[in-house]
Amino acid sequence: MDDINNFKPDGDKFYCLQNITLVPHKEANVFNVVDGQQRLTTLVVVLSYLGQKDLVLKKVRFPEKSIREETNRFLNEIIALDGNGLLETNWDDYIESNSNFDHQDIFYLFSAYHAINEWFVANNVNKEAFLDKLENHVRLIANSISDDSKEEKIFGNLNSKRIPLDGADLVRAILITRVAYEEGQRDSNVKNIVRVNERRVRIGWELDEINNWWSRKEVSSYFKKFISIKSDEINDGNKIFKEDKYPINLLLLLFAEKKGRSKLTLEFIEENNNDTLGLYKELLKLHNTLKDWFYDRDIYHLLGFLFFQSKIKFKELWESWNDFDETRFDFKQYLKGKIKTVIFNGSDDSSIFNDSTNWYENEKESLVKILILLDIYWSSKENQSFLPFFAFEKYGHDIEHIFPQNPKEIKDKKAYIEFLIENKFAKANNKLLNDFDNQLDNVDFQKKVDEFIQKYIGQIKTNSIGNLVLLDASKNRSIGNNPYSVKRAALVDDINRGTYMRPHTLKVFVRYFDLGKSENLDSKHWTNTDIEANAKAIEKTLTEFLNS
Repeated sequence: MDDINNFKPDGDKFYCLQNITLVPHKEANVFNVVDGQQRLTTLVVVLSYLGQKDLVLKKVRFPEKSIREETNRFLNEIIALDGNGLLETNWDDYIESNSNFDHQDIFYLFSAYHAINEWFVANNVNKEAFLDKLENHVRLIANSISDDSKEEKIFGNLNSKRIPLDGADLVRAILITRVAYEEGQRDSNVKNIVRVNERRVRIGWELDEINNWWSRKEVSSYFKKFISIKSDEINDGNKIFKEDKYPINLLLLLFAEKKGRSKLTLEFIEENNNDTLGLYKELLKLHNTLKDWFYDRDIYHLLGFLFFQSKIKFKELWESWNDFDETRFDFKQYLKGKIKTVIFNGSDDSSIFNDSTNWYENEKESLVKILILLDIYWSSKENQSFLPFFAFEKYGHDIEHIFPQNPKEIKDKKAYIEFLIENKFAKANNKLLNDFDNQLDNVDFQKKVDEFIQKYIGQIKTNSIGNLVLLDASKNRSIGNNPYSVKRAALVDDINRGTYMRPHTLKVFVRYFDLGKSENLDSKHWTNTDIEANAKAIEKTLTEFLNS
């Protein structure tokens, strides 16, 4: 009503109420309405209110001997002939003297007639002008189908545009059509039919809500890592269940996986034809549980680590969850036990934290896992942001040496020597620097350069876990061999500009660990004291976190 009222006719312009689909009836000039019943019925009510009974009388009617006989009579004998009489009474009083009209359909028609009157009064709309617009500038697109077409097939294809349906569409159709029927297997009376239809609308709404939740990038990207099976494919190689188009397919994939299937197929879904209600309840339980995991700070982070950093299977985790369904505390302890196996590989918790361990060259894989787990530790604290899905992986981050390592290429060693001298880690050697550019290819000179560097950094534990963090790759390359104070200032500046910073990396650069008295703190440089203190803090943090 608002749209039509606001439409301004101009020349051949018209307001379109979209398509209706008609199939010829055995009677002349009569059609079965395959799609568009609601719009046509509403137009009858509006035009009746505007006094056009000759135009609408018996133009829309339900078949004789149908369950809507009283609705048919009310629409044509009451609404079309004397609708204004309805405005003088309310529903309760009306059905007291017209008990044969006490049906849900008729209640809505009665209410619609009242709502139309209230709209005209509230908006002070000129009835004659509105009628002129409605009759002369509003149209419907009528699709007339040959009489040998099957109406059910037409109805089924109306919204598909002949594009093959995705698996999610088919599952949706199965659930909407069968679940409500199974819930309401009673006599075929009007009230039960209405109840079934209302339940179908509710299921459709619930499925839309589920799909909307799974369409969120942070949700779909997180749970994709939980999935180790694939969707079945049709002949041209396209997947039947396309999760990028219908994110709810991620839920269906996980459902098939927890059932022990190696692939999600339509046949698997159809196996539940005799108990579609049970299928729907299982899907709801799975969805609600995964949603619960996603919003539980501890479970979100612990599962994120396991699925992004190990080869654990969803079916195993789901079965474990059901084993611990009486208390989620036990489930969290179980997850921590799994993480300990991934990190320590069955060894004693502290045995890998040996002072002599060269983390950068010999333990890179374990190093990345531990640094990510430290991010999880800080993100698990109350009032902290959840770790974003991409941070469960190395994802565009390099391993950064806070105290820079000796460059591998000889051409880069001049700047490194200058760094050592400028920051008081080495004594000036002007001859070495002056000869550098001319002696690059001299093997003996290269040996002298390495001896000079090793003399001063030999005691610096550059490849200790206490000297290593994960840093955005582009930032890592831009800050190069700058001293600690410059690196820290650059990172703080990035944070102030909204750039994402890994929690552990930030904590390290602000020296979260205890160094004792502040007067001993070298604010410009990162030294062995810092490296050793950080390494001890990491060991303490991890062992307490995983054993708490």
